[in-house]
Amino acid sequence: MVSAIVIDDDKDVVESFSTMLEYNNIDVVGKGYDGKDAVELYQKLKPDFVILDILMPEYDGHYAIENIRKFNPNA
Repeated sequence: MVSAIVIDDDKDVVESFSTMLEYNNIDVVGKGYDGKDAVELYQKLKPDFVILDILMPEYDGHYAIENIRKFNPNA
């Protein structure tokens, strides 16, 4: 099964995307609410893909992408 993490500072958006993905047989293995969560979840869970909001307070999506690519340059 394909796995994903969903990251957005709006919890309703996280839940909506998670529901849509699970409906389509995609296993949502993690949920987070800022770029720091995204990096930590990616390193821990190694999902097949990430749904990521870019505009978030403090640790944004750019932070997440930059740090995920340090961990996995092919991401």
